[in-house]
Amino acid sequence: MQTDDQRGVLGLKSGLDALRSSPEFRGPVESLGDHDPTEHLAVIHESQAERLAAVVPFMRQGIERGERCLYIVNDRSESDLIEAMERGGIDVDAVLESGALTFRTVEDTYLRTGTFDPDDMLEYYADAIEAATAEYAGLRISAETTWILDEGTSLEKFMEYESRVNELFDGEDCIALCQYDRDVIPAEIICDVVRTHPHLVYDGAVCHNFYYTPPAEFFRPDSPDREVDRMLGTLHERTTAKVERNETIDALEESNDQLQRFAYIASHDLQEPLRMVSSYLQLLERNYRNELDADARDYIDFAVGGADRMREMIDDLLEFSRIDTGETTLEPVDCEGVIDTVLTDHQVQIEESGATIETGTLPTVEGDRTQLEQLFANLVGNAIKYRGNEPPEIEIDATERDGYWQLSVSDDGIGIDPEFTDQIFDVFNRLHTETEYSGTGIGLALCRKIATNHGGEIWVDTEPGEGSTFSVTLPRARHAD
Repeated sequence: MQTDDQRGVLGLKSGLDALRSSPEFRGPVESLGDHDPTEHLAVIHESQAERLAAVVPFMRQGIERGERCLYIVNDRSESDLIEAMERGGIDVDAVLESGALTFRTVEDTYLRTGTFDPDDMLEYYADAIEAATAEYAGLRISAETTWILDEGTSLEKFMEYESRVNELFDGEDCIALCQYDRDVIPAEIICDVVRTHPHLVYDGAVCHNFYYTPPAEFFRPDSPDREVDRMLGTLHERTTAKVERNETIDALEESNDQLQRFAYIASHDLQEPLRMVSSYLQLLERNYRNELDADARDYIDFAVGGADRMREMIDDLLEFSRIDTGETTLEPVDCEGVIDTVLTDHQVQIEESGATIETGTLPTVEGDRTQLEQLFANLVGNAIKYRGNEPPEIEIDATERDGYWQLSVSDDGIGIDPEFTDQIFDVFNRLHTETEYSGTGIGLALCRKIATNHGGEIWVDTEPGEGSTFSVTLPRARHAD
């Protein structure tokens, strides 16, 4: 089976990537798996926030990729979506003016003949695809669907239409995200929606659908028998998966215990020999300095420096293992207090570098204070370390998003080649030699682990010579308005 990339067309993989990489959509995204992918994704939502968390990144990706985006409005106002899109960084006025984004009503589309006519709607979409692909990279559609409860709409025809629209989109530069309001649409219709969509967005997760029935089977006369087979097969698969998952959990717990034992060894059994090596080398240099030539003294300096760097690496590894194996206790944390502590701890480096640090109004988040202090200590320390020729100018600020905060540390330092922006968060992955900049390559990996522990993400926007902005998402404090 060819992937979207191999076919060179817009498809479901693009829609999943939009959600997977979005700060608005923070839940898990399962891969395509073994279903034949239709270019038709469904979001089943129970709140406005759930709906927008899926729709906004889906539409934004289309705009960024140069596609024509069509949004079909039913009973919800355009203003709610426009406001959410603007919060998500979309210049709505500009894309509306250019035609890259278009709003249409249900009366303009699904019910334009007065009642739902599948043939007419398929013709409408075929024309829309042809018009969009003549000028844009593809057509991206999102539609609200409570109109299917209209008295003149046959639910059987609608479900058959769902199958036929998949056939229409197949192989075309087109993808659709349909929205189903669980609080409004009856359960029996939701059941059919679940059965006919290989991937579903629900409760902050993109689910690889166990209950999916390919349309060719769903509409066959013997579909009840096949549904029984599928349900029994699903029960068997889920039971098998549950047993395998429990076995994996047991193995992970054992691995976790071993990692904790390693942390103890690193903390005690490895540190002491290193201290001994370093101490005796220094004694050797001090007591026999007059008997050693310049080369011997250099060798001792190299050995002491290597021992010190190894001890620093072990300390950082120990810190990383504590974050990896320890419990993260979330409670309201004042980020201004966190930054005050970090800046106090870095006072010497700030004065020596002549750094100027400006801090905006920072929020209270739900977090682990100790871990957040470690995270921002690394980011501020890096902003000072990787400076240019002038004293560094650093800004720390926060932006409120839907349900979370985005905190950023910006600098005017040496920047990073965008080719390496993913690699820098891996353990031991350093872009500079020890002689250029000291360090162990663990700090940013620690930051990513802390962000993950808080259910958030961390990333960097940067250009060589233009500085860097590291951003991390953190949950709002539960008591915060």
